[in-house]
Order: sequence, then C-alpha cells, then structure tokens
Amino acid sequence: REREANLARAIEAYEQALTVYTPDKAPLEYATTQNNLGTAYLRLAQVREREANLARAIEAYEQALAMIDDFFVAASVGAQIGLQQEWAGLYARAVEACLQAGHTPQALAVAEGSKSRLLTALLSRGDLPAPSTIPPALVRQERGLAGRLNDLDATALARHGPAAPHEDNAAHLQRLERRQALVKQLQALWAEMEQRGPEAADYVALRRGDRPAWEDLARLAADLGPHTALLSLFTTGERTLLFVLRAEETGERPGIRVIEVPLASDDLRYNYWANYVDEVLNRHIHNRLARPLTYRWRELGQALLAPALPYLEGITHLTIAPEGPYHLLPLHALDLDGKGGTLLDRFAISYVPALGLLGRLMRRKPVVEGDAVVLGYTPKQEERAVFLGEAQVVAAQMGVEPLLDERADGDHLRQVLRGRALRLVHLSCHGDFAPEDPLRSAVLLADGPFTARQWMDLHFRADLITLSACRMAQAGSLGGDEMAGMSQSLLYAGASSLLVGLWSVNAVTTAYLMVAFYRRLWDERGRKRTDEATALREAALALRDGKLLPPERQARLDTADPYYWAPFVLVGDWR
Repeated sequence: REREANLARAIEAYEQALTVYTPDKAPLEYATTQNNLGTAYLRLAQVREREANLARAIEAYEQALAMIDDFFVAASVGAQIGLQQEWAGLYARAVEACLQAGHTPQALAVAEGSKSRLLTALLSRGDLPAPSTIPPALVRQERGLAGRLNDLDATALARHGPAAPHEDNAAHLQRLERRQALVKQLQALWAEMEQRGPEAADYVALRRGDRPAWEDLARLAADLGPHTALLSLFTTGERTLLFVLRAEETGERPGIRVIEVPLASDDLRYNYWANYVDEVLNRHIHNRLARPLTYRWRELGQALLAPALPYLEGITHLTIAPEGPYHLLPLHALDLDGKGGTLLDRFAISYVPALGLLGRLMRRKPVVEGDAVVLGYTPKQEERAVFLGEAQVVAAQMGVEPLLDERADGDHLRQVLRGRALRLVHLSCHGDFAPEDPLRSAVLLADGPFTARQWMDLHFRADLITLSACRMAQAGSLGGDEMAGMSQSLLYAGASSLLVGLWSVNAVTTAYLMVAFYRRLWDERGRKRTDEATALREAALALRDGKLLPPERQARLDTADPYYWAPFVLVGDWR
C-alpha cells in the first residue's frame, strides 16, 4: 500500500512538472519528465489497473521518444551521439511496456528505432529516388541542402574520437551555425513536400531519418517475400528478445513473433563472451599458451537462437539485426543443437546494423553494368603469393587489371573510386581495428593505413565492397547502439553490401574462400548466378566440409573449426 501511495504521489509530481517543462521551452526536461512518468505508470501497473496504467506508460514513453526524435534532427553530431547513450534505458523500458501490454509490433518498432540512428540519418540524406508527386525543382533543392548537411555531419563524425584532428572553437561554432541554417531550410522544404500526398510523406520520413514505424517494417518484410525472415535482437539487461518478422506465404500482412530468452548481460559476458575472446579473437595468444579449444562460446546458440527455429520454417534467407555485443559475434556459426548444427546449415545469412537501414539500402539502384576495382598488397614478402594471387584471380574473373604492390595505395584508391558506380570493390590486404577509436580502423595499403575516416571522404556507388582483411567487421559503440567502424564508414561512402571479417583471419583459407565465393556469385561473363548471401553460404560450408583446399593443405588445417570458415559476414543488401 505504501508503494502504491508513493507511486501515486510521484505521478502527481511529474504531471505537475509537465506544466512547467513544456516541449517548446524545455524539450529535454520535458522528455526526461515523460520518461519518469512512464516508469512510474509501468511500476503502478504491477499493483493495480494493469491495462490502463500500461497504456498510460506507453503514451508517456512515446511522448518522450517523439521529443527526442525532434531534438535529434536538429542536434549536432556530438549531441546525437550523447542522446543515443543517455536514452538507451528509455528504449528498453518502452519495449518492456509494449510487450507487457501485448503490443508486439510497437515493441519491435521501438527496439529497432534505438539502433544506428546517426548512420541511418546519414544514409537517408543520400541518393534516394523521389516520388513523382514532388516537383523536380523541389527535389533538386532538397538534395542540394541534404548533401551539404551530410558533408558537415560526416566531417563532425570524423572528428569524433581521441585520434581525430583538433578543431578550434571558432571553426566549431561556425560549423554549428551553418548546420542550424541548413536544418531550418530542410525542415521548411520537408514540410512543403509532405503536402504532396502519402508517397511524398513517406519519402520525407525517410529523408529525415525517422525511426521506423511498424508499417515501415511490415512493408520491408513484404517486399522481401515469404522466403526471407528478419530477426531483430534486443537486450533489456535481464533478458534478450528475439523478434521474428516475415511475410506469409498467402501474401497476407507480415506476421511477427517475439521470443523472450532468459539470457542476462552478465550470463553472456561470463559464460560465452570471455571464451569467444580467448579462443577466437585472441587465437594467436591462445595457441601460444597451448590450451585445448573448448568452443564454449558456440553453446550460446542453444540458449539464444534455437528457440526461434520453430518460427523460421520454410524460409531460405535470414537477415539479422543484432544489438550490443551481438554485433561482434558470428551468430551464423553458433551451435543450435549440441551437435554442431548452425544457422548457416539452414539458411543464407546476412546482417544489418538496423532494419530501418536495410530499407534505405534497398532503395539504392543496383549497379548492373558497372566496372570493378581490385587491389592487392602486403608488406611481407612471404605473403605475396597468397595476397596478390587472390587479387589477380578475382580481377581476372571480373575482367579488370588489379592494382598490386606499390600501385595499391591511397592515391590510386581515391582516383579509381571517387564519383564512380561499381559492381565490386575488392581489397586483399591487412586490416587493423582500433577499439579505442573505431573510426581510426584501417586497411593497410602501400603508402600506409587508409582509415574509416578517409573512406568517409569518398563518394561513390558500389554494389559490393569486399575487404579480404582482418577485423574489418568489428565495431565500437559511440553511445547506446550507435556503432562505428569500417563497416559503417563503407555503407556511408556508398556501398550497398559488404563482405568483411570479424577476426584475424587465416590468409590461405581466406583466399580460397574468396575465390569460391565469387565463382558462385558470378559466371564467366560476369552475370550473377545467385545472391551474395547464398554464394557466401555455399563457399563457407564447402570450406568447412573440406571441399575447397588442396589435399596437402587440408591435411594441415582443421577447416571444420569456425575460426577458419566463419569469420566473414555479409552486411547490408545481399540481393
């Protein structure tokens, strides 16, 4: 009774505060108060009027999220990153309230809305086709302003981190003033565009980088068809939620299921993650200590993913939107049944930082007749045959001349990429992930590291970028689930899909995997045989099953070990 009375008094105080903290005068204080009000109603729902108080909690959380959304559009990159970190708990509580109320579609939309907001906004202001209801002159004006805003924000993002170049206060303030002016002009144009009908309003929502609504996610599933499922992961701290979204065979409205897995963050960290770091990410140290491999990390599949399998019957492709530490795990290689069976045994697998981001990548026009760019470089003489040989084979299949040795440098890369539309960009080289400053992660070229920041300065189109290098799929959090690293920079630079590695790969098995992947993807005339995810699945399973390496090499390597066959992941639009 005392708890109930205290909650009632808290609710009264928060509602009184909302008469002072109004959206126009104190937007963030308003959001904070609505967040607190929602939490009070959520707790009150445990003791009385469950349905009514859950509805009030959801309404308060939605008010808080809407205010943050409005602030996010106008905020600087630094402030946007801060918002992602500060409000991560709000998303978790809002998801919890929606699930308790039985509103699963709304819970999924809130969960996905917490992921990769900054990257989604940057991609949204790129080259997206506009509906015919918007006058071309208005489209050109909006695109010009959006491009200038993107340049400012990309520069600001590149300056984020300890290794970023210093910017004096005067220049920083000047950039913020230019940004505010651009946002004000864009908001006026967006308001005008929205009046041009439902298609125009949807286009504006994309361009603003709005959080996806349930209708957007349902449309995405319908566009992908009944043989593809979307799997969204979301952690609340005490458990992990799996949302399965797929179109039905009948063509009806896409169905959604949620599976609640009692896997807390501490369980993941101590029971699986530590073993994964030891045996996979730090394999060279583990081998030096001569400890036997336990593969304890793979058992995570039975706890985390196996419960979703009944809802995946009949599909051939699974797209996974991870969250938190799951971004860094090879979910496709986890053991589902205690016998080594994996997701990759059942489906072609691709990953995406956020489902809303996938919808935007799918709107990019495919490059059908574009050329290819292939680079190969290693500073170690003993590795040249493998690294350069891989690049030569890939280039020969694509009918292009590779850039090798000293020609594989940053200047040549800029020259061959900037402003072009390409089917493939392939780099066979070394890579280095910088966990303390993810945007300093780099591929090693002939003239030194070419960083994620430098990739962001390039503007080009590529259907597929492959980095046949170490650790280029790893990313670090800028705040909340805003991940940064080489993958995010390449998507911003213009890639629709990426093939990148999660850990320090074996050069020999990687070369055979890459050649097998491309031979499955394209025929001798450069025509696509299948989609990228299927080609990667077939190549990886062939490597695992001992069908790629020559007998003399196979005898020296246990390619059934996921360390060899599972490091590479396909990110983005795999089609």
